[in-house]
Amino acid sequence: MRRTPEFIDADELAKLIRDPKQVSGRDYIVIDSRDTDFAGGHIPGAANVPAHDLLWRVQGLIDKYQRTPLVVFHCAQSQVRGPKSARRYLDAVNERLETTPHDSPLHNQQVKVLRGGFNFWHKRYSLADPDLIEGFDQKLWDSQDREM
Repeated sequence: MRRTPEFIDADELAKLIRDPKQVSGRDYIVIDSRDTDFAGGHIPGAANVPAHDLLWRVQGLIDKYQRTPLVVFHCAQSQVRGPKSARRYLDAVNERLETTPHDSPLHNQQVKVLRGGFNFWHKRYSLADPDLIEGFDQKLWDSQDREM
């Protein structure tokens, strides 16, 4: 049975990140599909895999995170790059599952897309809970706001 990515809300992901028992890379991993704008701020512990790099990196990601129960993808708005990356990742996982033993943790891995993307995440948490944003660069965000 082919699986498809589902959505995860910002509050659900934030609760997971805040939980000291949950460890990024072990219990969940956030894959940020943005390109250069990752440097202006990102979700704590996120791995930056730009959408245009995913095809050649997908097998390595599966190898690295095959025991991680939850993989969350996002981009700026989670409308194109994030969902497309999640689908490509899950397609590769589905292919691998055809030759993977049924007791492999990969069979139970959930692949989700952050609803609203990083733009929503930033609006929701930049002031309310700034610990939920790493590497925040206000000047970069101010310049992006002027361009819109």
